[in-house]
Amino acid sequence: MYLTKDEESSLEGDHGEALQVAMSLLVDVGDFYKADKLISVDSAHISGVSYLTGGDGLIDLLDFFVTKNAKVGVFSTLNPSGMDRINWKSHFIDLEFATKQYHILRNFEAMGVSTTCSCTPYDFGHILYKGQHIAWAESSAITFANSFFGARTNKEDSLSVLSAAIAGKTPNYGFHLTENRIPNVKVSVEVPLTSYSDFSVLGEVVGKKFNHIPFPFGAIPVFDGISHARPHQLKGLGAALASFGTQLYHVKGITPENEIYDKVTRFDDECTITEDDLNEVYEELRPPSDPDIVVIGCPNANLEEIMELEELSRNLKVRDGKEFWLFTNRAQKGLAEGLGLVKSLEERGIKILVDTCPEVTPYDKNRFKTILTNSIKAQHYITAPSLNGIPTYILPVKACVDAICEVNT
Repeated sequence: MYLTKDEESSLEGDHGEALQVAMSLLVDVGDFYKADKLISVDSAHISGVSYLTGGDGLIDLLDFFVTKNAKVGVFSTLNPSGMDRINWKSHFIDLEFATKQYHILRNFEAMGVSTTCSCTPYDFGHILYKGQHIAWAESSAITFANSFFGARTNKEDSLSVLSAAIAGKTPNYGFHLTENRIPNVKVSVEVPLTSYSDFSVLGEVVGKKFNHIPFPFGAIPVFDGISHARPHQLKGLGAALASFGTQLYHVKGITPENEIYDKVTRFDDECTITEDDLNEVYEELRPPSDPDIVVIGCPNANLEEIMELEELSRNLKVRDGKEFWLFTNRAQKGLAEGLGLVKSLEERGIKILVDTCPEVTPYDKNRFKTILTNSIKAQHYITAPSLNGIPTYILPVKACVDAICEVNT
């Protein structure tokens, strides 16, 4: 892989050990993927933030970089932490966890990272455009950035993205190259999609059908038959697809890289999605009993989703002994506060949490035995033994509200 003289100097340690370590890892990644060079990136979005997922090993890694005076070289934001930094007691976080989570966030702050703590960094701070090179981790954010905006990033892991943030560069391979962004499977959608969860379940169905397509690029679907879609619905589609390794998808007439997908006439595989396909998933993941808690906002809810929940829950309140958590980011919560939505939702017993997400916050397992959500991605990861291992089920948001709320008399 070709390196400029300045890059070689950084690799040799002339600009400090932190940059040397970062460059060394980027060069190793580039060599593995046969990249021709490093390219500059406009931004980084860093994963590996929650103490639930990173543990003490994450603290040790960040302590190392901070002691070496590491600083990020491009605008960089953080993925969700394990708790709402201000209201962490409201979702039953213990003091030891909170203390270690604060340690992690202080380390990132010391490196110049914006501790926005959200999986939807495109909702604030980042201005993305077609063809822009970025280095992002967080699977749903990668898929949305690649697909909805036409920006270009590979699926970075927590260490490679931190290295890219410090160096301001990433290896030139994978989805940074136009030839690797061409769709390889076609999906004909013959069912009306009316809710966020419909798009999310569509991602589940398609992800399972094409899960056999191998590393490193996996399935790159082009969807035909989706006549309209709100941004948060496409976010839900991409988040579900990302659970199966998809990092890029196209939707005819909606996503911006039509010069790439319009020319494709042959595919490795094709499928048609009907209402029966979606209903099969809904039936499989329907809650078998009364859930203890509803969690909405995976990926973090935007203002439109907050407005929808406020409308659906009018004249209702969360039943005694139950919990309803809405996860969003601080920017969207601020907008919602200005419209009076936060006060309205909180008066009904719905908690609005920021800085975290349904996946990477630790749940009190004595309190919560079953969880209900409208997100396939949340269902996948909350259930995972490596995270919380709690049975989780999915329904459209209106049904989630009905399942856990009652008339406010």
